[in-house]
Amino acid sequence: MNAVPRLLAPPRRVMAGLLAVLALGEAVLAVLFAAALDRVLSPAHPPAESLLAAGGIAALAAATLLLARWVGEDFAQSFVSDCRKALFEAVTRRPGDDKPGGEDARWLTALINDMAALRHYALRGTVRLWTSTLAAGAAGAWVFAMMPGLRTGLVPLLTGGIAVLLAVWPLSRAIASQRRQRGKLNRFLVRRVRAELAGEVAPRRHGFKKLALLSEELTHSAVARARSAGAMDAAATLAGLAAALVIVWQSRALTTSGGAAGLAGSLTLLGFIAARLLESARALHARIGGRLALLRLAQLLEPGRAMPAARPRRRSPLGWAMRLLGNRPALPAPAGDARGYSEETRS
Repeated sequence: MNAVPRLLAPPRRVMAGLLAVLALGEAVLAVLFAAALDRVLSPAHPPAESLLAAGGIAALAAATLLLARWVGEDFAQSFVSDCRKALFEAVTRRPGDDKPGGEDARWLTALINDMAALRHYALRGTVRLWTSTLAAGAAGAWVFAMMPGLRTGLVPLLTGGIAVLLAVWPLSRAIASQRRQRGKLNRFLVRRVRAELAGEVAPRRHGFKKLALLSEELTHSAVARARSAGAMDAAATLAGLAAALVIVWQSRALTTSGGAAGLAGSLTLLGFIAARLLESARALHARIGGRLALLRLAQLLEPGRAMPAARPRRRSPLGWAMRLLGNRPALPAPAGDARGYSEETRS
């Protein structure tokens, strides 16, 4: 194996298809549960039968989520196993290829730390992005086509989705910066530990100042990443709450029990869409970090492959976000470093 494994390789395509079917099933069950909830609150239907039907739908929804979690984990672990095997084969075929001074930290980081990032990329990123987007889109399409009274509630959700996509650009740069700073710190620690154990350091030259500086830079990068990720989560959460407020405001004059029943079902369905929007935002976060790890893996498996040059900053953030839906690792290097996050000036 001399190339990066494909995420949708033949052994994983069946699981990907099953996950898509389960996502559609979640949307269907959300619609059915909203209707069942209306029936429970409506005096025109037998309460016991309506409650039993709603409970059965809820149990099916829980089983669907559980099955999706199992299949998604199998999907992710299959991908991680292929990546680990490819990387280990590359190590065994190039013995003594690294230069001294901590360069082998690249392989150790990829074999240990990057495997977790690739797992998040496959499960919490790609899989969850597919399923959440598909479920939210299917439920939103049903609301738009069959429930005209709830169409105004879709406007805040759509606005929140656009805000999430626009936040992808600063988040991707923050994650790239954090990985670059973490790489510096890892290589510094490997070099210093080797030197300390070999007794090859001068007195009072143990590198504590450099360690503090690198740690501070990594902290700043992590905080910037948290700010961008928090902005995405906040936009998705605000969109869901705004959608609920819109529907409640429209229904404020309804005082009959039938109106209350319709309001309960409407809020349940919009809440489902809002929850999937929040999942999509978090999935984009995991996917960005995983794609950077995938680029790292591609560099190690294909030594002659150059990092893509930095693109101009004026490219559309929305276009950047939409390219995340693809499977090819084609993220640009951070501005000012055309070689990418994995190569920086040695301390």
